[in-house]
Amino acid sequence: MSPPLPDKNIAEGMDAHRRGDFRQALLCYEKTLAAQPDHAIALNLKGTALFQCDQPEQALPLLQRAAQLRRNDAGILGNLGQVYLALDKHVDAEQVFRKALRLEPNQPDYQMGVANALALQGKLSDAEVLFTRLAQRHPHQPLPWFNLGNVQRDQGRAADAIESFRHALALDANALDARNNLAGALHALLRFDDAEREYRACLVIDPDYLPARISLASLLIDVARDAEAEVVCREVLQCEPGHIDAWLMLANAQNHQGRIEDQLHTMRAAATRARDNVKVIKACAGALFDAGYFAEAMREVARAQAIEPDETARQDLLAGALLAYGYIEAAWICYRHRPGPALFRAKNPQVMLSNRLPGEVKGAHIFVQREQGLGDELFFLRYAPLLARRGARITYRAGRKLHTLLERVTCLATVLPESAPVPAADAVLLVGDLPHALTPGDIAQRQFADVCATAPAQTIAAGRWMPYRENEATRFPPGLAIPPLPARIDDMRQRLASVGAPPYLGLTWRAGVPPREQGADGWTLYKSAAIDGFAKAAGAFPGTLLALQRGPLPGEIAAFAQVAGRPVHDFSDLNDDLEGMLALLALIDDYAGVSNTNMHLRIAAGKTARVLVPGPAEWRWMVVGDTSPWFPGFSLYRQATNGDWVPAWNALALDLAQTPPPAAR
Repeated sequence: MSPPLPDKNIAEGMDAHRRGDFRQALLCYEKTLAAQPDHAIALNLKGTALFQCDQPEQALPLLQRAAQLRRNDAGILGNLGQVYLALDKHVDAEQVFRKALRLEPNQPDYQMGVANALALQGKLSDAEVLFTRLAQRHPHQPLPWFNLGNVQRDQGRAADAIESFRHALALDANALDARNNLAGALHALLRFDDAEREYRACLVIDPDYLPARISLASLLIDVARDAEAEVVCREVLQCEPGHIDAWLMLANAQNHQGRIEDQLHTMRAAATRARDNVKVIKACAGALFDAGYFAEAMREVARAQAIEPDETARQDLLAGALLAYGYIEAAWICYRHRPGPALFRAKNPQVMLSNRLPGEVKGAHIFVQREQGLGDELFFLRYAPLLARRGARITYRAGRKLHTLLERVTCLATVLPESAPVPAADAVLLVGDLPHALTPGDIAQRQFADVCATAPAQTIAAGRWMPYRENEATRFPPGLAIPPLPARIDDMRQRLASVGAPPYLGLTWRAGVPPREQGADGWTLYKSAAIDGFAKAAGAFPGTLLALQRGPLPGEIAAFAQVAGRPVHDFSDLNDDLEGMLALLALIDDYAGVSNTNMHLRIAAGKTARVLVPGPAEWRWMVVGDTSPWFPGFSLYRQATNGDWVPAWNALALDLAQTPPPAAR
């Protein structure tokens, strides 16, 4: 079949097309097609113009027809391949690009099309081979290097991706996508300063380039510069009010500052723009839980489940919320979906991991494996005495720092070092699954069904409503008791006498992995309290102040002492000597700080403490109230839902000032 000859309309349309006047171009092509519906050139040109106008669905049938009429036209096949890619028809795209490549073997655009189609099908190693070949054959073209970097990044090889992106930028310094992706690879390697520099360089080239701006906001959140991240998110929203990721990031930044009211306001605003977006619905539910609106949050959870059924995601979302509100039997069902079990199974595929006890517990050998952090390990071991009282013989594999302490816990028959193999046992459980394993399944399932079906109508933002009763020891077992070593008690008694007279107050203002050091895929728990407010409150204590802060930054203790108006003695070395820390915490009169391992050691020593609770509260400290059923006798000082710490500092100062002198106790 002879190709149709160009006509005047085609010529005028192509001229308008080159000028970017797509409206005029389309009118011209349509005139030709009105007279000759199977005009292959007009079909191809109209389809290409529609594609360039972001209308790939309308472009597709035109280019398919053009390709049928001119089966050996590589150019038409290449255009069709691009449309297939835009419509996520990656296999079809690969096929037409391969055919175009057979017709014109030296055309790099078709080689690039095949490689892109492979990458989008997840065949990253095959795509990398082609992109590498293209980069070697065309070393002065930035696009092959850019795409090579993308597939290297997607295979988790950020260092290789960085080199490829740098090659692309050496050829075109203004290639925004390459520079933004370079920044992303640096970000993934936790090279925060380098990544920030590249994100900001993108914005120097083009201040309206939103991908770099939103990525910059993400980085600022990762390094706990949340107020700066807020500013950047608002800049994005000024340009694009419907940018959902910017709304979510803004709420995240507010959350990290403890501004729960602002977080909820932000998520409500986001929900008005994306009412059926499941990610927004879940984030809105989380903000409602944090703010105390349990019933409304549960309705949002149900709505998300109706749109996108995913039981694992729902239970993961509910776990912390149900624990924070005291629905603990139902919560332990959900808690099974935390990352720990999947991580353990991936590392130990030969081990049959369970979250239930064997039918006959008396006389059974139960192996329990540590997980999460030291504080979590100590917290969940409070359930071990309950298991031992039912007649089980417990073998526990402990972390290095807690091994010697736990050897003195009588309910643990054997304590293995972390390097020991998993022994033969009747059941293998992670320590975080002990509460679920000890909860009768029918009770847990009934409570879970009741909570999901008939969520309480109350809100607790202004009240103290909670569904728990604090004296239910079987639901909230006491903390694990660990006796300090007498020799270490003597050591600590002498050390205390060398720094000052009693009473003694231990202090911790930060806990968790600092954001800059977090190597996880997502944010892990990090808590801090401003030194100025905390130190001023601590200054009211009528005794000797001790810094128990892990890894204090240079000058931090001196700054604390200056505000407190008295010396603060550095005992931070004991964070690497938990036997010594346990002995010290058993001796000192009071302890105040954010939730950390020392809080769990304090209860293990049979003492109480004063806990600074940043918002939103970790579930152990419940969503409201000045006490927690998990830590009887502990006093809680909460950051207000508007982010204000002043009421907490005032209450703490008042309570510390009332500490009686040693002779009166």
